[in-house]
Amino acid sequence: MNPVIYRKLVAQAEEAKEQGMTKLAEGIMEAIGSEPTEELQEYSYAQLQDDVHRDMWKLATHVMKYYNLEYADVEKLDKTILVWASKVVADVETTLGVDSVVIGPLEPKVPGEDK
Repeated sequence: MNPVIYRKLVAQAEEAKEQGMTKLAEGIMEAIGSEPTEELQEYSYAQLQDDVHRDMWKLATHVMKYYNLEYADVEKLDKTILVWASKVVADVETTLGVDSVVIGPLEPKVPGEDK
C-alpha cells in the first residue's frame, strides 16, 4: 500500500471514530496495519486473488466457529469461496472506480518490458 492512501485511510478512520463509527474505524485500522515502507513492492493480480481467497477462508472459519461445526466439505466450500472472492474483487474494483482491464502499476514486468 502506498503511503498516500495509507495516510488518507488513517485520517478517515480517525474521523469515523470521532463520529462514533467505531466498527468502521477499527476495521480500517486493523486492515491497513502498520505504516508501509516508502519502497513499493511488486504485487501481481494473482497475489491479489490469493490474498482475497485466504481472507475469505478466514471468514468461512468464523462462520464455522459461530455455528460450532464439527465438519465442513472443504472442496465444496472452496468452490463457493472462489466464486465469491472473484465477485468481491470485481465489486470493490467497481466501487473504487478502477478499470479491471488496466494492469496495476505494481504488476511485475514481463521480460523485455520497460520498467
